[in-house]
Amino acid sequence: MPSPTTEGLLRRTRLRLFATTLALLVLLVVGVGAATAFVALSALDADVDRALTAAVEAQAQAIAGELPEGEEEREGHENAPAVADTVLLVLDPSGTVLLNRTGQTLPGLPALDALGAAGSGADLRTVTTDGTEVRVATVALRSGSTMVGYVQGGFELTLHERQSQSIVLAIVAAGLLGLLAAAAIAYVVTGRALVPVREGFESQRRFVADASHELRTPAALIRANAEVLEREGLVAGDGRDLLADVIAEADRLGGLVGDLLQLAAWDETRLVLATAPLDVAQVARETVRGATALANERGVRLTIDADGPAPAIADRGRLVQLLLVLVDNAVDHSPTGTEVTVRVRQEGSQVLLHVDDQGPGIPAADRQRIFEPFTRLPGTTRHGSGGTGLGLAIARRIAEAHGGSIEVGAPPAGGARFTVRLPGGGATT
Repeated sequence: MPSPTTEGLLRRTRLRLFATTLALLVLLVVGVGAATAFVALSALDADVDRALTAAVEAQAQAIAGELPEGEEEREGHENAPAVADTVLLVLDPSGTVLLNRTGQTLPGLPALDALGAAGSGADLRTVTTDGTEVRVATVALRSGSTMVGYVQGGFELTLHERQSQSIVLAIVAAGLLGLLAAAAIAYVVTGRALVPVREGFESQRRFVADASHELRTPAALIRANAEVLEREGLVAGDGRDLLADVIAEADRLGGLVGDLLQLAAWDETRLVLATAPLDVAQVARETVRGATALANERGVRLTIDADGPAPAIADRGRLVQLLLVLVDNAVDHSPTGTEVTVRVRQEGSQVLLHVDDQGPGIPAADRQRIFEPFTRLPGTTRHGSGGTGLGLAIARRIAEAHGGSIEVGAPPAGGARFTVRLPGGGATT
């Protein structure tokens, strides 16, 4: 079973994949829906224009260039084609209505502005009167080369607009249903896509834990045998310096194995804390006092700036471990003769721990990466300890287990500033 930290990473990765996939699907569906709506509405508009133009031209052909002169004349054209809900008017050159073929009326008809445009061919336009839209088609009546009048047809677009809205609503509804189905499928697929990644994390965790267990015993034996050689005086001369190096490297290897086992254990289960009310400022003062000797050996001054109490509910042992990691990191990266300062402040509901050094600082591009296991920036170590690249990863786990956070920036005087934010509260002990 992957660790809570790994599960959180996989969950965030899955959500990002799902969001990206869903965004692409939304763009695809919107694009296809918009294209479909455009084609459908254009076809519907074309059908209206085609039917209206056909009715007007049929009426013009039925008149055959002769304007009606009375009721008898009007009745003689009853066989001219008509379209339901379409008004057909026969107009004289001045725009006076001579014949209403369908007997219906529509706002805006006759549309006198269309007569001039119809002289050079059929004219199609939309006329809006009192909020009512009417599609108007106008053709000129000619007797030979002489223009003798006009036939004008109108179609109220109310029904047409309703049909258009129905088409758009249908497309939107189909798109939403499609998106819901696609979202469900994408969520399932992204989950399955991360199964190999989850298995890889688990295999890596098992390998680290198993390898660390296997390395612990040889490391302990190397150190023990080296101590025997040193204690019994079995190595003389320059060999003693080499023996001291062996013991130091054995200690370093043991620390690395311990850190690996600790990270592997935390990957398997959440870090269990023995929390109690405490004064973070007092814990910081005690930790700095204990680490001062190490700092002095490396030529670095270690100071504490903690004026007032800073109550919090925390695990004292883990808090000391976190502080020692940050102090050791700061001292290791500080030039000889410089100062490392630990500051404790109470800010609202939070307790802030600052560890400032006067070293080369952390490039902005690396300020997130340094909290990942085995990350070591080249050319920054001043005192040759090297480190394992696990300390800051452990510090982040401890801070997050307390419900806090850790980040790195730059203090005003330069160098690096590590800031730990912890929830405050509780009576100090």
